[in-house]
Amino acid sequence: MKGCSFQHTGRWLRLAGAVVALALALATTPAKAELGGNYNFIGTFSIAMPVPGGSSLPGADSSASAGDSGPTPPPRAQSQEQSTPPCSDAPPTLKRGTQPALPPCPDPPPVAPPPADSVPTRSLTPSEALIERAREAAFQFSQKLPNFICQEFMSRFAQRGRAEKMPLDLVSAEIVYEDGQESYRNVKINNRPADKSLEKIDGSWSTGEFASTLVELFHPDTDAQFRSGRASTISGFSAQVYDFQVRTDNSRWRLHAGSQTLTAAYVGSVWVDPTTARVLRIEMQARNLPSDFPMDTVETAVDYSFVMVGEKSFLLPVHAETLGCERGTSYCSHNIIDFRNYHEFKSEVKILPH
Repeated sequence: MKGCSFQHTGRWLRLAGAVVALALALATTPAKAELGGNYNFIGTFSIAMPVPGGSSLPGADSSASAGDSGPTPPPRAQSQEQSTPPCSDAPPTLKRGTQPALPPCPDPPPVAPPPADSVPTRSLTPSEALIERAREAAFQFSQKLPNFICQEFMSRFAQRGRAEKMPLDLVSAEIVYEDGQESYRNVKINNRPADKSLEKIDGSWSTGEFASTLVELFHPDTDAQFRSGRASTISGFSAQVYDFQVRTDNSRWRLHAGSQTLTAAYVGSVWVDPTTARVLRIEMQARNLPSDFPMDTVETAVDYSFVMVGEKSFLLPVHAETLGCERGTSYCSHNIIDFRNYHEFKSEVKILPH
């Protein structure tokens, strides 16, 4: 099988060297890894989420991890006709829980909005009010990010089912965020300079884990359907957890595998600090992927935390993970990404004499 890639509005993700890819690019030569034998893995896997207008916004927050003590909610009950096969709407499983044995349920049919003059006005519930505060905070945050540089360290693994991950390599790079645009430089593989840009290296990779995913989730055009929050803790912070789903028609998550490209619906969960309305973690899982698509599992998670840039504190990504699995098998690519050493970036302008 050849490489796979996935595009996620504003963010690109691509898994290295395993049977899956979480990014928007394809490798021409699949990598090999041994998991009790020789297996051919998808060489490239990427995910990217573009924001409205086509520009890529950085900045989001991150810091929690799999240590969340919140219980896993049971799958939602869904009425199904006799002609409809059994299905499950269980939330993503990248950080905890087991993969549901049943396939995801199809998107519900769209409901025509009632006429504007027939919609009664009502007060928002506390749960709805927090989501609206988080929406406003996300857009304000993306507009206030300074220019900065940080280091990205992407550990790439191959994994077979629940077995221990097998390390493949370590990709590192400098991320430069300047005037709302991010770029990558000084790319290294196992601490050796690469002769290619990050988007052209073999294996899976990811880019754009900044504000794009955050802004896209809360953008009105996405029309994400949030389900009432539950109390949890993450990285020492109290949080309200909301499950959400985004229909295919409103999604900007583009998935690429070989010659195939599609826009995927997705479900997930978001952790929101009830005091500041800042997002602390986002988990996402693609759903209803066509049966002829090379991958049947695509997941991503980003953790946010407050980071000092210059003399101010900003909520930025500090950790991310991506997971992609080859259809019908237990062979997966698993990337673990850390962002470190944030500092302010000031471009140098030189005026040359005539």
